[in-house]
Amino acid sequence: MLKVINTCDEWVSQIIKDDPVRPHLTADYRINETAEMFGLYDDKEYLGSICCVRYTKGIPDSVSDMTDRSTAKDADTAIFYTIWSYSKGSGRQLILDASEWITNNKPEIKNLVTLSPVTEMAERFHLRNGAIKWRINDDSVNYAYQLKA
Repeated sequence: MLKVINTCDEWVSQIIKDDPVRPHLTADYRINETAEMFGLYDDKEYLGSICCVRYTKGIPDSVSDMTDRSTAKDADTAIFYTIWSYSKGSGRQLILDASEWITNNKPEIKNLVTLSPVTEMAERFHLRNGAIKWRINDDSVNYAYQLKA
């Protein structure tokens, strides 16, 4: 079951320490008017995986560009910038469920794109799950799951 995590609390502060990609980003960076986290739980409330999404105008090529482009008013892009999993297969399901939630609840969002590390594991994960490699940046890759802009 997908849950939108939009409250900064002690649990969020603890769970982000498990982030393998960007653990240095604070809870306040991850949850605010331009960002939220999603969690995938099973029917017993077991945490399967977590991802962080930021809403931007256009597609950023770095974390600082993502920060600069963040907007609550003119956002057209959801940037999946980190994901981690506690159970096999739940990362894939979380991307699918969060993408569906964003599409259904934020009609202004036209692009579902990642800001992924330049690793073989990230490439395999995204290409295997239906994304296309849209752009290679200096220290990240944008994989597009949906691109309309």
